[in-house]
Amino acid sequence: MGGFGEWRYWFKLLFGPLIFILLALVPPLPLVEEAALTAGAAFPKSPQIALGVLLWIASWWITEVAPLGLSALIAPLIFSSLGFISWKDALRSFMDPIIWIFMGGFALAKAFQVWHLDKRVAFRLSTLYRGRNPMLNAFFIACLPVFVLTVTGSITASTTLMYPIVLAYLSTIGFRMGSKFAEATMIALGQAATAGAMFLLISTPPNLIAKRVIEEFMPGVSLTFFDWFIVGSLHAFIGLIVSWILTFGIIKIEVKEIIIDPSLMEEKRKALGPMSLGEKLVAIVFILTVTLWMLPGLTMIIANINPEYELLSIIVRQYLPEVLPAVLAIFLLGLIRVNDRPLLTWDDIETGIDWNVVFLFGGGIAMGKALQNSGFSEWLALLITSAGGEWTKSPWAISALSALLGFAITYPASNTASSIIACPLAAALAKGAGLNPMPAIISAALASSISSALPSTTPPMAIVYGSGYVRLWSMFKVGMVSDAIRLIILVLLEPYLTDYLMHIKGLSP
Repeated sequence: MGGFGEWRYWFKLLFGPLIFILLALVPPLPLVEEAALTAGAAFPKSPQIALGVLLWIASWWITEVAPLGLSALIAPLIFSSLGFISWKDALRSFMDPIIWIFMGGFALAKAFQVWHLDKRVAFRLSTLYRGRNPMLNAFFIACLPVFVLTVTGSITASTTLMYPIVLAYLSTIGFRMGSKFAEATMIALGQAATAGAMFLLISTPPNLIAKRVIEEFMPGVSLTFFDWFIVGSLHAFIGLIVSWILTFGIIKIEVKEIIIDPSLMEEKRKALGPMSLGEKLVAIVFILTVTLWMLPGLTMIIANINPEYELLSIIVRQYLPEVLPAVLAIFLLGLIRVNDRPLLTWDDIETGIDWNVVFLFGGGIAMGKALQNSGFSEWLALLITSAGGEWTKSPWAISALSALLGFAITYPASNTASSIIACPLAAALAKGAGLNPMPAIISAALASSISSALPSTTPPMAIVYGSGYVRLWSMFKVGMVSDAIRLIILVLLEPYLTDYLMHIKGLSP
């Protein structure tokens, strides 16, 4: 058995590098050289070599043959050595602003634990749902709250806020690492936040990128909050329900009932005594962070209703990016002292941050930049568009192609990078076919927010993976099935929603 286990280890270790070497040695695949020329890439086979590196990293991530953060270092090592991205830009990715949001969330979670505020919140939270169904328990404790919190204007911030609370809740009712129910709940949390990306115009950057591209390609046309609610909110609610059901359908949890005695939980909460000064201060930092995260989104909504506040909204968004509250939270937790100790010591901060996730997402950002420079995205676009014929002149086909393009690019890149690439390409496809580009652009943006099979695809999945409760293979299985179903629903449903929107706005197809 030991021999088989060793053979399996070496197979998982060598499979990715061998695929990379094979793709580097074989002749150029169809349209590779054209894509490299279009992108001004370093080599004629750059997109093909980039695919090899992508598959190598993906194989190590999926099999977990090495720590995920360590596997992510392959991206700067190879891409920078080949000249696809500079060493400076590659390594700068590991300190991208979004990573600071992760670190702020981890620091808040650690502060909740150190001062036992997590237990107080968990005891209170445990009484919200009085039933015994584990699936419904997870839905009301994790999925629905994080989904609603996407109104803050950030799925990353929403997950960051719910992360320590759900962790505390699971621990309080007796589910720890190794529990299938705990694993399913954390995956469902990330999935619900990812579904929430489609909810409002401000929920995630791809939505705003779609607005910008539409207004650029269609002068005089503006995409409002109400417009986005028509085309996006239904997909968000469908994604919430589909991903929740699939998570618990694929992960076979170990319990059929969760019995929580509300009176016992209330006794435990009272046993904690009155809130200490440390708890109160951590709560104040948490509330301040939430408020600052919500402020840009709220001002944008107000400006959309009343245009005279547009300048105020622009100023707030410019001077209050979502990374600022996260950095401020770390700073305040390390600075404010209670009983001759800070709310978080430096050791608390170091141990509270999951550096594996930091390296993982940093490597993913570096990989996305390098793939873009290699012409990989152009190659995908050429492959998709060249596969069609006259049928690609129909509005439905163009929207479907645009969605497929946005979805495909978001796996090697982030959802933001994917939409930056896919939305203008979708507009060009529609214009080339003599069609209104709005449906194609919206489909590309929405599809860019679907992927959830790997921690590197979207921040919520990276955050929940950092809990230690989630196995990557479980996340991959749930994500691939959920992503495929949600993409099919998007392709089938979105043309009707955008047709209705264009009818309301008086636009021709």
